[in-house]
Amino acid sequence: MTHPWKSSGDKRTIVFEYKPSDTILKYLNDMRDLINRAIINAYSMAKSNNNKLPSPIVLRKSLKNYYDNNIDYAKHHINPACRNAIAILRSYKKNNNGKLKIIKAKRLAMRIDSELIKMDNNKLRLTIRPNEYEYIDIVDKNRKYNEYSRYKISEVLLTDNKVCITFIIGSLNKPLINNNIIGFDLNFKTIDYTIIRDNQIVETNTIDTSDIAKTQRDYARKRTKIQRHIKNPEKRNRKLKESRHRQRNIIRDKLQKLTTKIVNDNSGKTFVFEDLTNIKKQGQKKKYKNNNEDSKASNKNNKSKRFRTDINTWPYRLFQRFIDYKSKNKTLYVNPEGTSSECPVCGGKLKHPIWKISECSNCGVTFNRDRLSSLSIAVRGLYLCGTPFTVSGSSSWYSMRNNYMYHPDHVIIENFNDCKKYVHNNA
Repeated sequence: MTHPWKSSGDKRTIVFEYKPSDTILKYLNDMRDLINRAIINAYSMAKSNNNKLPSPIVLRKSLKNYYDNNIDYAKHHINPACRNAIAILRSYKKNNNGKLKIIKAKRLAMRIDSELIKMDNNKLRLTIRPNEYEYIDIVDKNRKYNEYSRYKISEVLLTDNKVCITFIIGSLNKPLINNNIIGFDLNFKTIDYTIIRDNQIVETNTIDTSDIAKTQRDYARKRTKIQRHIKNPEKRNRKLKESRHRQRNIIRDKLQKLTTKIVNDNSGKTFVFEDLTNIKKQGQKKKYKNNNEDSKASNKNNKSKRFRTDINTWPYRLFQRFIDYKSKNKTLYVNPEGTSSECPVCGGKLKHPIWKISECSNCGVTFNRDRLSSLSIAVRGLYLCGTPFTVSGSSSWYSMRNNYMYHPDHVIIENFNDCKKYVHNNA
């Protein structure tokens, strides 16, 4: 069961500027002081619990007496204050290798729960105290405002000069097309997909995205040169910031164009992706303090630097978000475990002599690893739709089988060790 603070569905935000009243400015100052108090409490609780941050609910309980006796605002305002405090500490901990310290909130900014907000005649009504409200005029110049305002408000971010209103447009409202599925397998240099329509495999193909990977690596090399050759700290930081900004814009532009074309070509389909929430943990280099044999063996199992760099700059989630946003149908996310190691034809164990090859120990057939993974993802999407699909029992598998076969001329060998194995096996 999800916590009531957490809302489900897709979210869209509109932003506009405003001039705050004296009451709102005083409210923002008081809330900043409350957040700083919550940060101190959360820090002390984490230090007594092996640096583990408490949940916002636990933090709220520790602040309740202080809030009731010292803060003269509606009771609900303590909830976003606790969430803000935990978010600040969590962000610092993530960016500083697990270290914690007391961070002081300086900006006048407050996230306000939907229970304290209401739309009233093109005005935003903020509950300060019971039966005491402040009104903010909504600037509806945003072209999406009329569309988004029909949905429920998730939260409002209020600063001393801007208002950000987030709406839950609700992915649950999107239709689910259970007889027309397209499953995607996202890789560093390719995107492979399989389309299953009316329980028949109708198409499988590969989209080349090597230009995106090349852009990522080119800008990584540029930043390395900047760090080596520019000695002035201010100039070096400015150049690094410019490089990151340009890289982000180029990648977003390429993904925007690519996803728009994909959605337009597959407008009547349900898109299925792997749930890759924790995939970037594989890009974290593990360090061991003790120099025993187990530690050395574990260090050998670390991924290569090239792999870690690729996976940490891999914009898979941005691609998924663009597709989810642009598609008129619901998007599904399936469990990624076993999509590259389990044969969707017979359920046998797959082996990978090199990266692009999948050999089934049961079928004895050599497949293209990425295309076969896209088939597994599409099949799992059908199960989520309530329409199970058995590939081995379908005549479409035999007609499309050659499209999933491994072709040596098309193989991309990712590293030197795979190259040696490939040459040895084909000598």
